[in-house]
Amino acid sequence: MSAEKGPNGPAAAAGDDNGDDLTPDSPQRRMHYAGYQGEPADKADQDSMSSIFKRTKHPVDTSGRPKDDSDPRAGGPDVTAGHDGPEVLGTPPNPTDSSQTPETTVVRSGGATATAQGAGGGGGVTPRAPHTAEYDRRAARRAERLIAFWFTISIVGTVGFIITNFVGDKHAQYYTPAMGSALGLAVGGLGVGMILWAKRLMPHEQAVQERHEFTSPQEEIAVTEEEVALGFADTGLARYPLLRRSLLAAGTILGGLVVVPLLNLTNSKPGKKLDHTHWVKGARLVNLQGRYVKLGDIAIGGIETVLPAIPVKEADGSLSYEPKLDLHSKADSTTILIRLEPGVNKPRQGRENWAVDGHVAYSKICTHAGCPVSLYEQQTHHLLCPCHQSVFDVPDGCRAIFGPASRSLPQLAIAVDDEGYFIARDGDYTEPVGAAFWERS
Repeated sequence: MSAEKGPNGPAAAAGDDNGDDLTPDSPQRRMHYAGYQGEPADKADQDSMSSIFKRTKHPVDTSGRPKDDSDPRAGGPDVTAGHDGPEVLGTPPNPTDSSQTPETTVVRSGGATATAQGAGGGGGVTPRAPHTAEYDRRAARRAERLIAFWFTISIVGTVGFIITNFVGDKHAQYYTPAMGSALGLAVGGLGVGMILWAKRLMPHEQAVQERHEFTSPQEEIAVTEEEVALGFADTGLARYPLLRRSLLAAGTILGGLVVVPLLNLTNSKPGKKLDHTHWVKGARLVNLQGRYVKLGDIAIGGIETVLPAIPVKEADGSLSYEPKLDLHSKADSTTILIRLEPGVNKPRQGRENWAVDGHVAYSKICTHAGCPVSLYEQQTHHLLCPCHQSVFDVPDGCRAIFGPASRSLPQLAIAVDDEGYFIARDGDYTEPVGAAFWERS
């Protein structure tokens, strides 16, 4: 449609198929000339009148005719040859824009330069001096042996990690440090070997690459393929068989670390082990300093943290006691011994003889989250857990009266032996100690 088709133009007077039967002021008639801002009649009018920016670039008068020397169909100035897209408002392309010809320059230590570019050269890059392994065969052999040594260290660490995991005593103090050290040697040895490999055997090079389009041109792809091939040759895997074999062995053995956690899933479940502690019948109560607690050592209102001292029968028939002061014993057997005033304790049914002269013993492990319950208030006879402020009433069987704890602290039945020392009368606790989770395990 020509821009001459306005409401008063020649086309309107003569009439045509698009507007002969329409009145001059009807909306349908206004839809057929380029000056109307509704939907234009053709693509040229749509391009020139669809926005204020395009109308600024392609001005028309009120009748829809293009101004000045504008193209009568596009409604704007002529587009010069070589224009490869629609005009847009914006800034000129930056010299580093992706539309520019990409350039890749790689400078190798020997002075060779591989360049893929549209015009001009890379330039300005000073290559490093080659390392001694490139021209000294003895230096290359020394570097190879050093790298192989570190790969061997990685193998030793991996094997040590696996052996310690399956053979070592998981409750011994050496277990965790040994596992960490072995894992450090396994990973660190491989890492140090690779760093030395890159620094002492692989050629030094500097690469400069300009920003390029997402789709690389064929010339750049060819250069990349050539560089990959040269890089593989630079690793020296074909020239150093000891290096190749030790690397393959280290990588293969290191893969065993992925299998070890999966094999640990096959370990037996704890079962009822969590229901028992280190307390046994006749075990003496010993404080954290290793001294046996005797009747009369604790004043009224006092408390003492105690652990079991297991009775051991000697070869001569005498009886000795072995205090359990290790970390694992403290984790489940820690007990707090409290001396109440006479007549204050209110034992539960069946526990009337579990206390001795006002002395009561309860687990020190909170039944909420397993924190140590160690704050005792003499006036109210309350035990407080410092972690989440659970409060237990000692005279009433250490019943939980405040906080998130949901059950009482387990009580240990105690007695006094012939020598006046406190002992565990019946052995272990009659209920699980620690967080309430163990009741549901």
